Amino acid sequence: MKGEGFVEEAVTQIRRERFTMLKVNAQDPELQRRGQILAVVILGIALSAAALSGLNLLNEQYEYNVPNAIFLISVLGLFVLNRLGYVVAACMLTVTLIVAASAIFLSGEDLAQTFIIMCIPVFIASFLLVPWSAFVVSTVVIFNTLILDRAAVNALSLLTFITVTAFAYLLARSLDRINRQNRQRAFYDSLTGLPNRALFLDLLTQAINGFKSDHIPRAVLFMDLDQFKVINDSLGHRAGDELLIIAARRLQNCLRPGDTAARLGGDEFIVLLDGVGNVEDAVQIANRIAKALGAPIKLAGRQLVVSTSMGIALCEDATGEPDDLLRNSDVAMYHAKAEGKARCKVFTADMHAQALRRLELENELRLAIEREELKLYYQPKVQLSTGIIVGMEALVRWDHPTLGLIAPKEFIPLAEEVGLIDSLGRWVLGEACAEARRWQEQYPAAPPLVTSVNLSMGQFQSSDLVPRIGEILHQTGLAPSCLELEITEREVMEDVEYAIDVLEHVKKLGIKVALDDFGTGYSSLEALRRFPLDALKIDKVFVDGVSKSQQDAAVVQLVIDLAHAVGIQVIAEGVETVEQLTQLRDMGCDEAQGYYFWKPLMGEEAAALHAGSLRWLLDQSPSTEHYRDA
Repeated sequence: MKGEGFVEEAVTQIRRERFTMLKVNAQDPELQRRGQILAVVILGIALSAAALSGLNLLNEQYEYNVPNAIFLISVLGLFVLNRLGYVVAACMLTVTLIVAASAIFLSGEDLAQTFIIMCIPVFIASFLLVPWSAFVVSTVVIFNTLILDRAAVNALSLLTFITVTAFAYLLARSLDRINRQNRQRAFYDSLTGLPNRALFLDLLTQAINGFKSDHIPRAVLFMDLDQFKVINDSLGHRAGDELLIIAARRLQNCLRPGDTAARLGGDEFIVLLDGVGNVEDAVQIANRIAKALGAPIKLAGRQLVVSTSMGIALCEDATGEPDDLLRNSDVAMYHAKAEGKARCKVFTADMHAQALRRLELENELRLAIEREELKLYYQPKVQLSTGIIVGMEALVRWDHPTLGLIAPKEFIPLAEEVGLIDSLGRWVLGEACAEARRWQEQYPAAPPLVTSVNLSMGQFQSSDLVPRIGEILHQTGLAPSCLELEITEREVMEDVEYAIDVLEHVKKLGIKVALDDFGTGYSSLEALRRFPLDALKIDKVFVDGVSKSQQDAAVVQLVIDLAHAVGIQVIAEGVETVEQLTQLRDMGCDEAQGYYFWKPLMGEEAAALHAGSLRWLLDQSPSTEHYRDA
């Protein structure tokens, strides 16, 4: 076994060294390919020359020793030159050396009779330089042989040589065209003509290697067109393709000499900024690109403005890897999008840590439900006219065994993004309904209680939402009147007609509907007028200012009056002080919730609190508050 391992290792080492010998220190992949072919040819010539030299020695033809030595040394010099990356020069000198050596070692008469020998430099020139160089080499050979040396013409040999030259030219031109087409398909985007990911990574590798010698920072700029999906879906793929072509052209016009733009796929572009002084220079170029791409574009008869989100990663470390820079710039771009799009963010180490945590959370979230790590907490809703608890809002929490309690704002958006929100929302709705029904059975004498559950965008847009809710109510035995669904303005305004249809079907089941975060959306009055709502919840932003700002107080009063005018109850979110509560009650607000009353409670605590029939009492003095048994 040890012997086999040694042999295998030796073979691997030989193979590695063999390919190392053919390595060419050139940056262009095509030049590397030609250099490797030339290296094989030169080695073949060297071996042939060495064999011929050995034969001369055996035949005691010592007069050839010096020319043979000069030829071999010249061939080895060409091999070194080629390896250093001077492929074109090495190729031209190789052709020159063969032609010159033939003229020296062979007489004109010999060459005239055996022109076929000179096909080697013809093929080298046509395949490794340019196809038409085959005619140059053959012309030089024929001129030297027939004109300068005045050798007798051998028609058959000459015709064969010319035919081979023409064949070499045609074959080399055909292969060159095919190679160019394959290279274009392999390394360039077919739509925009920009370099693709493979070529960009190769250029980025060269840039990092260049940094090791010149220590001039490079930067990678990752960019994404913010409105591309909307344009693609609304105006069609042809308009989307036209947008990408225009964006690519504008992007190229913004670049400096030496910079490279590439398209990774979809609406994602990436730019290699060669030689930036500092991060401010990269940001300045990014702003110039954003301004150029943000100019109005006419597509499908419409004039549109497209914004761009960008992320920048700086190459300041010679040990950096191309994939790392690409990843870092992508992470920075993701942060730019998360902050509202049309922004530019520079990568920091904290972003990488957040990305790793996000990946960890994504993997853990897929197992959280099975492991029973998700818990429901409940925040009481108090009726301000009586002080009685009339509702409980179900709030999901993730109690991770090692990371601790993870806030919903961290894992709910993640669940929506990775497609887990459907199973998560189904679990929350089912668990909340089941627990509400258990409370009713456990405390039959307690006052009626409505359990509120938040619906995400993904849940609300699900085609089987209403049947699923009906199925859960049937399975748990909870009366529809004891369930309230909370939705945001953004959800209902995404597709108004669809939202109205869904909400009407929900109402037919007897379920209450509340509009959450009212006042933060972009069509609040439209929501009051068109949607079948039972309640709306004033966002905490306005509640915070109700006792501090006359403007906020006026807005809240207006909302309460408008809601009551159309028969909708009003619930205040995030109440934290007695001053806020007193003013909201005086304004006519129906219900309130917040840390002033209780922080979110676990199920058993919430049930016991409700069963105790606690009633909140407010003294006239804003500095005292208490509750007592009803």
